[in-house]
Amino acid sequence: MNSVRRAIFMLSVLLISLTLPNAVAWRADGWLIQEVVGGERLALGDEFGCHGMPGQSVEDDIAVIDECKDYLTSQINASRWGEEPLSFGIPMDDLDTLTYNTMHNSGFRIVGDQVETNTDGYLWSIERNAGSLEQSVASKTMIEEAIEQDGYASLYWEARIADLNVRRDRDVVSWIDSQDYWFTTWGEWYSSNHMATEVERTSESITLKGSTGTSGGWDAPGNTLVTITGGEFTSVERIDDGTINQLTLDNNHLMSGYRILNGTGVALTIPSDAIVQITWEGVDAEIQIMQGTFNNFPPFMAVGHHTYDLFEWSSPFQDSQIRFTWLIEPQPDVQPSWILPILAVLVVLAVPIAVRSTLAHDKAMYPYPEEE
Repeated sequence: MNSVRRAIFMLSVLLISLTLPNAVAWRADGWLIQEVVGGERLALGDEFGCHGMPGQSVEDDIAVIDECKDYLTSQINASRWGEEPLSFGIPMDDLDTLTYNTMHNSGFRIVGDQVETNTDGYLWSIERNAGSLEQSVASKTMIEEAIEQDGYASLYWEARIADLNVRRDRDVVSWIDSQDYWFTTWGEWYSSNHMATEVERTSESITLKGSTGTSGGWDAPGNTLVTITGGEFTSVERIDDGTINQLTLDNNHLMSGYRILNGTGVALTIPSDAIVQITWEGVDAEIQIMQGTFNNFPPFMAVGHHTYDLFEWSSPFQDSQIRFTWLIEPQPDVQPSWILPILAVLVVLAVPIAVRSTLAHDKAMYPYPEEE
């Protein structure tokens, strides 16, 4: 029986050494801090948000929210408009109160792109409503239907899934680049979602002042749409010390400026300190001021999921007008546990000793008769 027990013990030690999980580790994506990749994407207008940490889930450990934020902010700014990240990609179908409050307290203002939540003015939930950029999956029809139904399009992109390299749909991407879309990001759209306020009105002009940004957002210029009934707009000018650009249909990325829309509307994008005067012709004209979008274009956003290699994720779109919200996480770096080699050494040392001990014990218990 002692021999059996020893054998079982040795087998157990060996099996433990084989079945212990590896230590999950991670390493930073070096492309984030490289000017040739991270810096270029930031200057173009891309956004950097969070998607979590390798081997961890927000549903299991709420600390992942701040861990991912700390990692991201140590590598790169979130946007050309602000340093702190606003966007978090989360797989949960619905946010519980703890997750919701932790997100908000950590400075995040947008969650997506499958989660549904009661925003209450604190968090935006942006749904993936226009499919993917993947080859043979991307759909012009789906994009057009999303914009018609929701007023915006938000698409998914992931360059690598497990060991599979994903290809973009070149034809669809080329078609997207030719459209009159506002190529923006989750955080930029949120941060520019504030409108100018009326300062003064006469029978032939209205003076507007830019407003402060959305709560917790970046310092981005706000978008306003001014429309007229019974008249026609004739001019737009800044009457403070600043200047304002006249936009064209070729301007697809957020900047300060204005465009007169067939005489009956003005798409206006101005910072908080700007004072703008709009004039018109028409004695009994009625003016309406409302929240707008940049250049009166529908927002178009692409979201890079699980972006742990910025070069691989972004390189297919170097010449595209599309701007991305990169949901960042560190690169997984699975390393063997230090316990394994120690156990291996112990097994190597213990086996001969156990065998000799077992043989000696058996010989003492059951001595063989001496040969005559």
